Amino acid sequence: MVEQSVPPTPTTRDIATRTAVVIGGTALAFNAAFYFLSQLYFDSHKIYTPGVGEFVDSSALGKARVAFGILSLLVAASAFAASLAPRLIGHALAVTLGLAALFAGYESFDHGLPTVMTAVLVAVGVLLPTLAHFSWRHSRAAWSYLIAIATVMGIVTFFGAPKVRNVLDVGFWTAMILPGLMFVMVTALSMVRGEYRATA
Repeated sequence: MVEQSVPPTPTTRDIATRTAVVIGGTALAFNAAFYFLSQLYFDSHKIYTPGVGEFVDSSALGKARVAFGILSLLVAASAFAASLAPRLIGHALAVTLGLAALFAGYESFDHGLPTVMTAVLVAVGVLLPTLAHFSWRHSRAAWSYLIAIATVMGIVTFFGAPKVRNVLDVGFWTAMILPGLMFVMVTALSMVRGEYRATA
């Protein structure tokens, strides 16, 4: 009788390496695609200047590529970290994004932006760290509300990125960093749902 060999169980390092390769490869592929697609876009949206003619805005093109690179790097790095420690990264992102929302709320008030925007930012800035605190202590209710708020904010900021770009005077891909991190946060917290099935 021939004994069947049992394949070795992958170690944590093996899993981490494979995850890094997949996430890193995806990020590189997206950046490569964006590099060529952005060139096509700017080639078709040339700027006309009297006495000079049409030309490609190389400065704006470079800024768009850098912003997209930063966006993909942040999302890829946080996604890799979340794959290794979803509970820690999910809650850390909640606190970080909450503080960022509080800062944005202050800036919104200081620049005389709509009161509703200021109120929402402040409310989210207070709720995210608070819910993260109780969720970290295995409160199922806090965990559920945390995911719900992050999902809604992620969708709102994703579709509202053009508006955020105009209000804050930043690039479109810079405005997309927030919904990108929100997506990672929701994914990370969803990965630990098994820890909350028997908690209140």
